[in-house]
Amino acid sequence: MNLSPRSCIILGCSLLLAACSSAPDLGNGTEPSDPPLPAPPSVPAKECSIELARWNISNDGTHPDETTDGINAALQALVQEGCGRVRLPTGHYSIGKKLSDAYTGGIVLPSQMTLVMDDETVLQLRPTDTWAYCVIDISHAHDVGVSGGSIIGDRDVHDFKVEGEEGHCICVEDESERVAIDHVRLSKAIGDGVLIVAQGAEGSSCKDVSITNSEIFDNRRQGVSIVGGMRVLIENNEIHHINGTAPQFGIDIESLKYKSQDITIRGNRFHHNRGGDFVNTDGRGVLLERNTMQDGDGNRYIDGPIIYWSNTDQIIRGNHITMAQGSANGKMGILEYSHKSPRTNPTRTRIEENTLEGCSIDLMNDSLVTVRKNTVHGASIILYEVDGVELVDNIIEKDGRSYSYMLYKSTGSASGNILNGTPYEISMTPDAPFSNWDGQ
Repeated sequence: MNLSPRSCIILGCSLLLAACSSAPDLGNGTEPSDPPLPAPPSVPAKECSIELARWNISNDGTHPDETTDGINAALQALVQEGCGRVRLPTGHYSIGKKLSDAYTGGIVLPSQMTLVMDDETVLQLRPTDTWAYCVIDISHAHDVGVSGGSIIGDRDVHDFKVEGEEGHCICVEDESERVAIDHVRLSKAIGDGVLIVAQGAEGSSCKDVSITNSEIFDNRRQGVSIVGGMRVLIENNEIHHINGTAPQFGIDIESLKYKSQDITIRGNRFHHNRGGDFVNTDGRGVLLERNTMQDGDGNRYIDGPIIYWSNTDQIIRGNHITMAQGSANGKMGILEYSHKSPRTNPTRTRIEENTLEGCSIDLMNDSLVTVRKNTVHGASIILYEVDGVELVDNIIEKDGRSYSYMLYKSTGSASGNILNGTPYEISMTPDAPFSNWDGQ
């Protein structure tokens, strides 16, 4: 992997969109639909095992240079022999070969193979002083899998003589396609558990990537970064204790010049993530469904559990969100950040059937959103200068009636909403801004 400035993502930078001279007429918008799922890798059925002695590979945590070279040579040879599932014998492997002052190379997976490890097998990066590394690198490859084992970065022993955050457990990059990561533990990277980065021309993407049944934890920057991903599935993982350097989210969609679209994030458990659990800065066609999100004992979010920026579109459905400590934004469980620019994306965002414990839904300076059948305990639903909103069949349970449904200069329709078991009428219309509080 040769790093260039285009591969160095700066997550957490200021996000600015050029304001249009006038807002386009988007009408009622278009309804979103569930995104398509990724195509799985296709690899030959032949199974093979790496012969450690033949390739001068140590499985006792020693000789990282020789072990890295040996595994890479073995993988290339076995793929040439038609092996599609390549098993690495049980052991503790020290990985990493310094290729430059900036980059430490790891295991490079070729196309049309799955690396198979058992639960006891560990790939651990040697102590490094480079600002970038990939313990496993999937670069400009197709039909690749990683199954089982633990992949551990050098966070605890890294020499930060040069400050860096581009060291990752698994890198999926350079427009790779059909990649599956399953039943893997990914921890202690100075950057991300998994980085998906297109690294091609403007508008390019890695395509058909899945991360399933894995544990991603104790990484400094992110659990998963999506910097140009098309048809991505992140399902049934535990993502926790992401902390150390901004943004510190469980999952971050931030595409820079690339394209991120059709992303499904489903059935995951998030907790103890310092920045937040999910943020979408520019992704389209995102489904966030049936996830559990908790700040966790002793953890105070910086941003909050679910953050999305205006002009994106997503379906946020059936999630359970709990906040005990709050955040820098207060107790906002689903929070929209606004560019304060006219919306150009005609697809509505749908927020539906979520349960929020001790935290609010807070949307601002946007349009085309449906808020439907959510249950909010001990908090509010807040709409600040939102046009074309549909506020339907929500339930709020809290002490006191004041400002449970808080609207300021918003237009749209409202019906069937409940406060403490009683219908709550909101006389909002599509034609004139409606307020029931002063916006302060």
